[in-house]
Amino acid sequence: MKKFSLFRTLAASLCIMTAFVSCRNEYRDNDSEQTPGNVAGEITEDMGALLPALPYIAAFDETSERLIAEKNPDFDRALLTADDLAQALMTNYPEITIEVDSVSNNTLHLQIPDARYLTQQMGSSGAQMYLLEATYAFTELPGISSVNFRFEEGDHALPGTYTRERFKERSIAH
Repeated sequence: MKKFSLFRTLAASLCIMTAFVSCRNEYRDNDSEQTPGNVAGEITEDMGALLPALPYIAAFDETSERLIAEKNPDFDRALLTADDLAQALMTNYPEITIEVDSVSNNTLHLQIPDARYLTQQMGSSGAQMYLLEATYAFTELPGISSVNFRFEEGDHALPGTYTRERFKERSIAH
């Protein structure tokens, strides 16, 4: 019985990795196209510095077959402003530009002007990882318990209001 469970877990992990790899962004290899995110990544590599840390990192829990958020011990609490968190996300995901729009009640409103990479090229797992990390990062801010993402809907991600509970309730397959 344990052998079957291990096989099922390995098969599920392989399927998720295959889906993620098959939806990779192909223009990443094009060195002739420089964007501010690419330049930041090159500077970081040249200097040997680490990327800015987010408060939580998305991880796949094989037992529950869900994405979970793991607290990041490298997170610097001095970065706990909406703009600094947005910059950390854009450094870690240079293909996705995120703009802090406004706060109303307990909701932070964000805009992703060009969501093609998020919605079409990261795959469902990659998009869910991004949304989880962004949601957990911004809900670390005092008084913020939900994050409203505004972007054009695509195959792998939906705009709307996200909370930490949303990720706790949903399996990665949903």
